[in-house]
Amino acid sequence: MTAQDMRLTLFETYNSARTYDDVKPLVSGTLAQQYAAVASRDAPLIPDILAQQQLASYRPRVVEIDGRNSFLVLENVRPKRGGDTSAQAYLLVKDGAGRWTLANRMIPYSVIKSLWTRQFSPSDFNQPASCVIDGHEFSTQSALAVRRGPSIEIRLYPFEFTQADLDYWRQVSGVPGAVMVAASHFDGRIPTVCRVVVSINAAGRASLQNVGFDDQTGSLARSTLWQPSPATVSRLLFDHEVIELETAGALGADQTGFRWKVTVKLPVWQQGL
Repeated sequence: MTAQDMRLTLFETYNSARTYDDVKPLVSGTLAQQYAAVASRDAPLIPDILAQQQLASYRPRVVEIDGRNSFLVLENVRPKRGGDTSAQAYLLVKDGAGRWTLANRMIPYSVIKSLWTRQFSPSDFNQPASCVIDGHEFSTQSALAVRRGPSIEIRLYPFEFTQADLDYWRQVSGVPGAVMVAASHFDGRIPTVCRVVVSINAAGRASLQNVGFDDQTGSLARSTLWQPSPATVSRLLFDHEVIELETAGALGADQTGFRWKVTVKLPVWQQGL
């Protein structure tokens, strides 16, 4: 069997498991901890938990990470129970003996592959910028550039990026060993975030598509984007892992419009499997 066949067979076995004894040798990491906790507390629940997670049909594909980790993404899902047809992803981990196990169950969209394959430090993201919303200036201190499909969204935050913030995103992405030892800015609601959206065409060329903001300070949240003039961009370079952007401009009247000044050089995170 190929490595991919072994991983598909592993999931097929898991998808037909009925008892804790069936599932125990198939899982590790977070899934092993979760099943062990249920087995010690209320073992008769496990058959029902398994039945709720199992699928009547699905289309699988494997996303490689490195020699020891990969994801099995399940699309076109039809569950055996319930009506949730959203895509799923299982983290597959290979032990020292070459045996694959299922270590975690995740939402494919939430995984940031870059955090699995590259190392970052808070200083990579701590870059000042500014924007003005309805006459109120926000001096931002850090930024994230996240690519989803053909667009990169740069979000500008009113705080300095910390190690706890990196640990937060590593946990969200299922990176083994990622532990938060301090509070992250992303644990709670961030009141106001300025945004810049860059579009990538089929040839890999980048262009500024939108500027705007998310505002959650009032009773009703606001999310607004505008299309700026190309003349607002002084510099825009993109090489798949890093983006450099220098842009400044204004839209509307000073007291009711939007103004921005952004000069950043950021790693680009790839989100989604």
